[in-house]
Amino acid sequence: MRKILLFMPAILYYALIFFLSSISFKSQASIPFLDKGMHLVEFGVLGFFLSLGYFLSLKSSLRIKSSFTLASGILLGCLDEIHQYFVPNRSFEVMDMVADSIGIFIGLAAFYYVSRTNRVKALTQRLLKTGE
Repeated sequence: MRKILLFMPAILYYALIFFLSSISFKSQASIPFLDKGMHLVEFGVLGFFLSLGYFLSLKSSLRIKSSFTLASGILLGCLDEIHQYFVPNRSFEVMDMVADSIGIFIGLAAFYYVSRTNRVKALTQRLLKTGE
């Protein structure tokens, strides 16, 4: 049950992404690469939340935890793009998948950086102890 709770932010956030990508609209954006920047940010947050789940629930090496975070995040980004292919006025774009993947990596790196601060280390250790 604790592991599910650790992944709840990622699950709820991806549900929001899926819902928002279901909305059909015509883009009027005239700012170049705004769409890609939005993908970076939204999947950066998802990468952070996925890292939270994997890093606090797995007793594995950093490489394994990072691999699971990247693989699941990139898969979710690909699924989102495939889903958008079937939504009117939306499209499947390979560059969006690239932006999603980079965003997942940025979120993972941000989580790793933040998790190394003393306050977060103490909170992480406390969360891990309560689950045992």
